Amino acid sequence: MTDELSQNVGWSALLTNGNLTRISTLCLGVWLHAASAMLVATTLPSAVSEFGGAHLVSWAFTLYLLGSILAGSSAGLLMSRLGLKPTLLGTAILYTVGSATCAIAPGMEVLLVGRLLQGLGGGGLVAVTYIAVNRLFPSHLLPRLMALISAVWSVSAFCGPLIGGSFATFGHWRFAFWAFVIQAGLFLIAAFLKINHEKPSDNNNPIVVPIGRLAILTAAVLMIAFASANTDYLLSPTLCILSIISFWVFLKIDKLNPTSRMFPKNPFNIKTTLGAGMTLVMTASISTMSFLVYGTFLLETLFGVTPLIAGYIVALESVSWGITAVLFSGANENQERILIRLGSILITVGLIGFSLSMSGDSLWWVLLWAICQGAGFGMMWSFIVRRIISGAPFSEQDIASSSIPTTQQIGFAIGAAASGIVANMFGFDENLTTSVLKNVSFWIFAAFIPVMLYANFAVWKLLKEPKL
Repeated sequence: MTDELSQNVGWSALLTNGNLTRISTLCLGVWLHAASAMLVATTLPSAVSEFGGAHLVSWAFTLYLLGSILAGSSAGLLMSRLGLKPTLLGTAILYTVGSATCAIAPGMEVLLVGRLLQGLGGGGLVAVTYIAVNRLFPSHLLPRLMALISAVWSVSAFCGPLIGGSFATFGHWRFAFWAFVIQAGLFLIAAFLKINHEKPSDNNNPIVVPIGRLAILTAAVLMIAFASANTDYLLSPTLCILSIISFWVFLKIDKLNPTSRMFPKNPFNIKTTLGAGMTLVMTASISTMSFLVYGTFLLETLFGVTPLIAGYIVALESVSWGITAVLFSGANENQERILIRLGSILITVGLIGFSLSMSGDSLWWVLLWAICQGAGFGMMWSFIVRRIISGAPFSEQDIASSSIPTTQQIGFAIGAAASGIVANMFGFDENLTTSVLKNVSFWIFAAFIPVMLYANFAVWKLLKEPKL
């Protein structure tokens, strides 16, 4: 691995040997998922005005997340049975059908079905992209490729709500979904023409849908969703704990099924390179959700900024992630180790900074911590991904690749629910006073500092290069 890590590859390497067309196709798949994830934020108000269903609005996000996690956890298994190209085309078709269902929905219930299908397709596209990057390109190109994927994701943070809002403003919210149907159609054509068909790595065993494990994983995600939406001080923490236990049970059962495994064996064993990396992904994702969930509300109420400005300040974290990923993607091995350490430290500093500065004293400090947190992720993410994949046995590298974005989304779901529980514990409700809100703004960040410190411990274990 050392020889591969030490190669400093320029961006021009991505333009040779037909790489550009394959990379562009894969980036389009990431764009479809990332941009549509927040598309409903600006289209749902118009949809609700047309056919009602306001009480179901939160489920448009929940079901998309559920679909993404289920598809991501299954992508490695499907790849081993079907191969890269059929899996990629299948997930794209699911996404297309989901987008079209949302576009023609006569009511909220049908739109929610479309969002679930969108999530299944979009989550599958991203998971398969991680696998394809590992399969189609040499490992020394991976940091550059992951930097491009991060940049695409950052642009999507701005453009997804903007596209939806633009169509909704002119009274055509359905056209926003049709626009993604068209883009998905272009992706299908490009993937069919430009992605080579590879023989499945395991076509001796029939495709067996692990219904039991998927049911347990679904229950875990839904309990997290109910926990984040519920303000009961007893029920919410209970659901959160039950969700974590369910996920643990899922992993234990998954480990006992080596021919249809959905996650790598012992994915969170911090004594291994893979486990340390996956633990870092999970804990860092949990630790940083408070700003995304509560950032716009706090910025509007404590700093008096408009919703548009608040939204873009929150999106600044994603933009910082993408820019930093591109800037540092050419690091050599020694620089890589420094960047991973520095990245985790910057995220920790950003989290501490938010807890101390979100009380309304100075907006400039908030901007700094948003940039700091995003930059921390950006400078280390590509290298963490490469180490996780290279730390997996060859037979599990596809599963390890697809489990990275899935683990990230599970971490985001846990973090969102946990931040909601913390906020409710410290008095967050519709009748907030300024003093109570300032107290809440401290604890929803400070409560996650211990989790982020454990992420720093995972970094230390990751860089020790433990044996498998």
